[in-house]
Amino acid sequence: MEITIRSIRDSELEPFIHVLTEGAKWIAANKIPMWDESDLQAHLLMDGLTLDNFYGAFIDGEIAAVMILQEEDSFFWPEDHLNDALYLHKLCIRREYSKTGLSGNMLAYAKNAAHALHKRYLKLDCAADRTSLRQFYEQHGFTLVRERLAMETYPAAFYQFEIKSYAKA
Repeated sequence: MEITIRSIRDSELEPFIHVLTEGAKWIAANKIPMWDESDLQAHLLMDGLTLDNFYGAFIDGEIAAVMILQEEDSFFWPEDHLNDALYLHKLCIRREYSKTGLSGNMLAYAKNAAHALHKRYLKLDCAADRTSLRQFYEQHGFTLVRERLAMETYPAAFYQFEIKSYAKA
């Protein structure tokens, strides 16, 4: 299984969104809704971003996983200093590739991207009530920064991974 992770092209935006929609449906079917499908539209996802922020993992030419990486996130991390971190959003693996280690590959790629951009941290947020998701991030070296309500409604957990070579001495 050869995996290629890269930013997507114009023609791959729709398959990118399809992966997110598939993930949203699976999560909702398991009685733990997270993403509202109506929010998974190109114009909403692209707001303030470019295709360079959208990444896909491709296996045999097929998109198998997606994520968004951005260098600024004043919405969820308003206290952060500009250029201090890379922010990870919407990590989603197609169900047929779950339990294959692909999610770990995506995190490794994001960590390497943060390092290449000379960032101190890779940061993310997730639903605070998703115990297994939180454990997954913690197993991959992320530490909890805080918990708070996101958008004054959703309990969220905020995590960071320190990029060792760029951490302050």
